[in-house]
Amino acid sequence: MDFSKLSRLLADYTYRELRLRAKEYLLYQNIGGEEQYLAEVTMYNCMTDFLQDLGMKQRQAEEYCEDSGRLTELAQYISSILK
Repeated sequence: MDFSKLSRLLADYTYRELRLRAKEYLLYQNIGGEEQYLAEVTMYNCMTDFLQDLGMKQRQAEEYCEDSGRLTELAQYISSILK
């Protein structure tokens, strides 16, 4: 079985998910209410998982993403490069 195709498929899925969560986070960032809360939680979870996949320790990734300014900066960066 050729696992390189599976790896490429998973990578594409990860980037699509990151793009979607980043755009959602930015869209609901200043709205307030449940939509904003859900967008923040999903962006936080997605980014902490992604940072861990890149080699960051779990606690370090969580601390990094707990800063809303950093989370916003990551969302803006991801949105600008993943179209």
